[in-house]
Amino acid sequence: MIIVEGIDHLNLAVTDLQKSVAFYSEIFDFEIEDDAHRGYVVMTLDPIKIKLVKVDKVENPLSALNIPQFSFVMDVDDFTEAITEFEAKGIEIVKGPETTENGGETLLFKDPDNNLIEIFYTN
Repeated sequence: MIIVEGIDHLNLAVTDLQKSVAFYSEIFDFEIEDDAHRGYVVMTLDPIKIKLVKVDKVENPLSALNIPQFSFVMDVDDFTEAITEFEAKGIEIVKGPETTENGGETLLFKDPDNNLIEIFYTN
């Protein structure tokens, strides 16, 4: 059996590295960990690590099926604050907020490349 200790990072295809770095920095407070390479930037929000990979065109079948690339869990106060911040920054909410089976709420929105992202809280 192969023993896995965790996930190091998640890859996300983007068409504009600067725009995506700004988005993930401003919305979620991700910080640049490594931008010394051409074609990608690694960002962290401890313990989460994402690798924004520059591509010419993003073709995301998951977003087309309303399946989020990421699902970030937060507490109810941060969830409510996020909705207010999205509205203030003109970020379109694709779906929600909706009540979940466990009494929490979920919301879907898109990043600059239409990658679908979920935020939610549980009770």
